[in-house]
Amino acid sequence: MMRTWLPPVLWATCIWLFSTSFFTASQTASVIEPILRWLLPWCAPPTIHFLHHMIRKSAHLSEYAVLFWLLARGPLRHSPATALVLCALYAVLDETHQVFVPGRTPSPYDVGIDFSGALAGHLLRLAKGAWDGVTPLPSGP
Repeated sequence: MMRTWLPPVLWATCIWLFSTSFFTASQTASVIEPILRWLLPWCAPPTIHFLHHMIRKSAHLSEYAVLFWLLARGPLRHSPATALVLCALYAVLDETHQVFVPGRTPSPYDVGIDFSGALAGHLLRLAKGAWDGVTPLPSGP
């Protein structure tokens, strides 16, 4: 039982760490924006800032897609609806945590992106099942 929970718990811990002051927009800009300027030297500074913003939002999406996948392939493999609810609750908890982190601002918009990532993970799971010719187990009672 504990072994099936270990991967999603470790991943949730990583998500929590990404919500610390080490990963504020200004911190990630100091790494990502120089790389973007090197890769795209013709882009104006506002475009570089926009791309940095989109990379950060894509991180939200992918983090929660992975969290859903780990839950739905592991401890909650018979209840994807529960995995979605757990992802949504964790997104709210994670954004609430940012109230107490210097340099971070909680955002209901980010909760929406997080949940969209979990939902995308679910849709990918369903698509993979259809591709493999396997019908995922229905959620619910």
